[in-house]
Amino acid sequence: MREDMYKVIVERPRRGGGVQGDGRQWRNSRDRGSHLGMTQGYRFGKGLNENLAPLRRWLHQQVHRPWDKVYAELCAGIDRRNTVQAHIYQHVDDFVDRTATWVDGQVMVREWWRGTRRVPLHEASYVELFVHPLTGILLPNRRQPEARKAWRGRRNPAPAPRRIAIDDWTQWHQIDGGWFELGLDLLPPASDRSPQRWDAMRECWLTRGSATPQGAPGGVALFGRANVYAASKRPLGRAEIRRRFPNGMPA
Repeated sequence: MREDMYKVIVERPRRGGGVQGDGRQWRNSRDRGSHLGMTQGYRFGKGLNENLAPLRRWLHQQVHRPWDKVYAELCAGIDRRNTVQAHIYQHVDDFVDRTATWVDGQVMVREWWRGTRRVPLHEASYVELFVHPLTGILLPNRRQPEARKAWRGRRNPAPAPRRIAIDDWTQWHQIDGGWFELGLDLLPPASDRSPQRWDAMRECWLTRGSATPQGAPGGVALFGRANVYAASKRPLGRAEIRRRFPNGMPA
């Protein structure tokens, strides 16, 4: 660790000093007849403005090392007796989960920065680094991208699918936020020499009267009628949608 790490992290101008509120320009003006107090005339107060990026980079450079040695090196470079420097230690837990536990053969870490609930690594979207509870080694959470993707999916779920019937054999479907035009056709009877048809919507082979593949929605719920499949599928542009529905999509 560089010797002046505490300066790089702490010694940066505090936020809010350059924001002037009503009256600050008259603080020392004799025309006003009185002086404003030190805390008056500011729209926003000052706040801490640490530059934590160097600390975060240094911690990521220490992965696969024993945490005791990493923490000892941190203590040697940052003095806990100094009030300003001691504040840096409060941010170590923002990047490293030092309280990971071993439960049923897997590592359990905190769900949030300051949370108490324990979740597996693949569900910890805010844990970047953790100390392995058995070995004491500082390790990266390689499942964090997976956890963040799942968290975004829970927070911003995909819109409910919509269906608009253009005619008896043409439908518009909303898929993953976009609109597609589907051309429908009848499934051939089981007695046909080639009863299977590729459904462009469900991306699987279907036959009339047979059970739908696992995970594939039923024809009635998807198209509003039975024994049909999507023979074609093409994306729709905004211009085409506006031409057909100039007053907006029907509910």
